[in-house]
Amino acid sequence: MKTDFSSIRAIAFNLAFLPWILALAAGLALVSADFGNDVEERLSNLRANVLEKPASGQVVIVEIDAISLQQLDRWPWPRAYYAKAVDKLNEAGATQIAFDIDFSSRSTETDDQILADAFEKSDATIILPTFRQRGSTDRGEFVESLPNTLFRQNAFLASVNVFPDSRGQLNEYSYGTTTANTTRPSLASMVAQARGNIGQKFAIDQSIDPNTIPRLSFAELMGSTDLSPKLRGKTALIGATAIELGDRYSTSRFGVVPGVVIQAMASETLIQRTNLHDLGKFPALIFSAILMLACTASRRISSPGLIGIAFSAIIALVALLLLIEYLSFFTFSNVPAFFFLTVFMLSQKLLTTTTALKTSQYVSEISGLPNEAALLKILATKGSGYIATARLADFRELLVLTSRESRSVLFQNIASRLNFLARDECIYHVDSDMVAWIVRHEYTDDIPGHFDTATALLQAPVMAGDTKIKIDATFGISGDSLDKSKIASEKALANGTKWSWHDSEFDHAIGQKHNLLMELDQAIEDGNLGVVYQPKWDLLANRLDGAEALVRWDHPDRGTISPAIFIPLLEKAGRIDGLTFHVLQRALDDLTKWGERRPGLTCSVNISAKLLGDKAFVHRAIVMVEEADVDNVQIVFEVTETATLADPERSALALKLIQNAGIRVSIDDYGTGQSTMSYLQRLPVSEIKLDQSFVKTMTTDSANRVMVKSTIKMAHALGYKIVAEGIEDQPCLELLTRYGCDIGQGWHISKPVTPEVFETDWLDSAFEEARLSA
Repeated sequence: MKTDFSSIRAIAFNLAFLPWILALAAGLALVSADFGNDVEERLSNLRANVLEKPASGQVVIVEIDAISLQQLDRWPWPRAYYAKAVDKLNEAGATQIAFDIDFSSRSTETDDQILADAFEKSDATIILPTFRQRGSTDRGEFVESLPNTLFRQNAFLASVNVFPDSRGQLNEYSYGTTTANTTRPSLASMVAQARGNIGQKFAIDQSIDPNTIPRLSFAELMGSTDLSPKLRGKTALIGATAIELGDRYSTSRFGVVPGVVIQAMASETLIQRTNLHDLGKFPALIFSAILMLACTASRRISSPGLIGIAFSAIIALVALLLLIEYLSFFTFSNVPAFFFLTVFMLSQKLLTTTTALKTSQYVSEISGLPNEAALLKILATKGSGYIATARLADFRELLVLTSRESRSVLFQNIASRLNFLARDECIYHVDSDMVAWIVRHEYTDDIPGHFDTATALLQAPVMAGDTKIKIDATFGISGDSLDKSKIASEKALANGTKWSWHDSEFDHAIGQKHNLLMELDQAIEDGNLGVVYQPKWDLLANRLDGAEALVRWDHPDRGTISPAIFIPLLEKAGRIDGLTFHVLQRALDDLTKWGERRPGLTCSVNISAKLLGDKAFVHRAIVMVEEADVDNVQIVFEVTETATLADPERSALALKLIQNAGIRVSIDDYGTGQSTMSYLQRLPVSEIKLDQSFVKTMTTDSANRVMVKSTIKMAHALGYKIVAEGIEDQPCLELLTRYGCDIGQGWHISKPVTPEVFETDWLDSAFEEARLSA
């Protein structure tokens, strides 16, 4: 090999302080780049788990929960309800009544006066919320939303603004806000009667278990006679916890919690005085840096000893931070120090295990030839070219016939035969049974001749020590990479050819896709694509609701081709509209025919995400439905959740046109994207279809069971019909029925069937009677 490997050797390091310098640079870089916040958050949560403690009990949450919404007759409630609550709380001996409810708008004059009178008569201190917000979307100044003037006369005002971080989590709280030179203390500061710099934030103490904060349902308060044992001498904090009222925030430890619970946790933090002063990231880093500098400078401690001290320092910092947080002194960040100490240990280990890069990094231990790393280095420094590989056949037999020493001789002799074919006359041993080379420039115009020559060169037996070995090899070549050349040699072996291009495989695949598209166009034109129907069952009425139309392609030569293969091809080629029109027309024809026996059945048709932005498609699809002899409401267009998220404005416009035509819209695969119910409320949809990944496992996975149950409840509360696909057993169907799911679909009910089978087996009323009696 021509490469001078001695130039690759690293210079031995005599600088004992190099690990310390590298570690300090890494620690400072971490601080300056503000990295490590996720790690800091996880460590903080771990400490909170260890130091977990109950709430003080001084704050009682009066929660507007789901039970209260059900028992009290309407929403929003008349303000007379809140007036009654104030009276009840005064009777129970509460010292403070704080509202996390917006009273900035007017209600009826009578109700407003009743509530204002309750505030005036209250012996307990009344605290009402204000919040700072932008005056408008196109103007930068902030304004303060205040309670009705009538209410302010006998109440203190406190800011309820919260400030989620860049990840949308709410882990900090402020002492107050300033808007247009008006300063407001925060609600938590007022409740806890704590002082702090307005605008300054403190970390919410998440070692306080929110489940230990006393709670009282608003409905229970309204119907109670004596709640003084729960409320005497305490602060009542009134706010919403019902899911449908929103006002929920994500926290690092407890996940999503209601806003009123955030206010209570912030108040408890101040009451328990665990709003610890944060010393920041430097103290622990400086301590660690000074410690390791002193140990390194002593020159009496071995490298393993330095690593042990660094590890002990990590343990000591963990214990120290736990102790001072337990004693409520202050807090600080350990992450930069941990990063410094970890880098120090790794650098120290590297320094002791190797002092230089060795030539052996680029030489095969078996043959002494340059290895794969050497080839990759040459390609990176001297430019790429055609890379050829030779894979030796029957290599296991070679292992039996040769020793380690004789195999080294064998590969050396193979290289000596092939080297004149290679650039720089260099052959690389890149795998146990494979050698490679960069094709010499003269041979690049005649690759078949190149491999004919290589085959001829290996025709005669090759010496392996004292043994003659007959070599049989297959060759591969690629203009892109060594890995692709290796794959090409395997392909040649599998196909029984002497050599193969890697690129030809991709050319073949491209040709196959092109041919498939041409055949698909012809199949659509000839009407050879079949449509099958999967029944949709009304779980509440226990009868047939309709079906979903699905496309199937039985190719005469290739067999059944999955829609997962040909639909993406059509979408990428911009031809999916033709297939969709074909399926829609067939569904309309079949639904018209079935209407004679079973009027009112529905049929769902899937609409590709790429078609929502196509005005021409939307218009023609609507016209097709209107021209059919079915009611428009019998047709359901299913669009995926992710399709609506891709371009919300265009999606909403297209769906509005469809809805205005009387066609129902269903959101398919709900739960797989990032949308929420509140987002879907802005879209003109009437049905939500739960993704089968949640439904299939709901009987065994408690998390998915909760997700399905809560989605059904929220969907019904918002007026949506809910469909569950993926029902594969009776327990799943029974559980969905118990949860109040509207429509079920899945193999337990029926696999997709042809139109003829659907008409025979599903349109007969006797089938429903059999289901009802089962």
